[in-house]
Amino acid sequence: GVPLVSHQVQLSALDQRAVQSGMADWCADHDVSLIAFGTVGSGILSEKYLGRDRPPTQEEKNTPSMKMYSKTAERFGSWTLVQELLQTMNTVATDVKRSGRCDGASIANVAQRYVLDTKAVASVLVGVRNKNHIEDNVRTHSFELTNAERDAIQAVLDKRKGPLGDVWDIERGYV
Repeated sequence: GVPLVSHQVQLSALDQRAVQSGMADWCADHDVSLIAFGTVGSGILSEKYLGRDRPPTQEEKNTPSMKMYSKTAERFGSWTLVQELLQTMNTVATDVKRSGRCDGASIANVAQRYVLDTKAVASVLVGVRNKNHIEDNVRTHSFELTNAERDAIQAVLDKRKGPLGDVWDIERGYV
């Protein structure tokens, strides 16, 4: 047979089902790499939504991707909690820039780096619409998060309400 070497899953700071279900641990134990998608939640984990008093509007939910990740953000917890996560990631991005680790570090870079540092994750799939997105995504690989920075993000994640269930449970209608 063909050996299983990778598994593609939705994984972000907003959606930790691959971690909380034990899948990441199993994959690490069996030399199976995770390939994560949705790491910036269709842009929700970016400066665009930092400081906003409300989640994406109906007009902004104009793609299947944005509709899906808006629901993921709702399952994560209140919009106030999403804002706390964005503010924490923004603080981390500022620290990364000030320390000289990456001049242009953004919230999206921090969100992707956090996922890349997750057990068993080998790669992230990113949506790239133009040259600027390529340059932005390359920055993700130019720095590491400190333990304190990861802990600050994790402290917010520890307050989340969901999403609950195993990987793909929501998509299959189980929860």
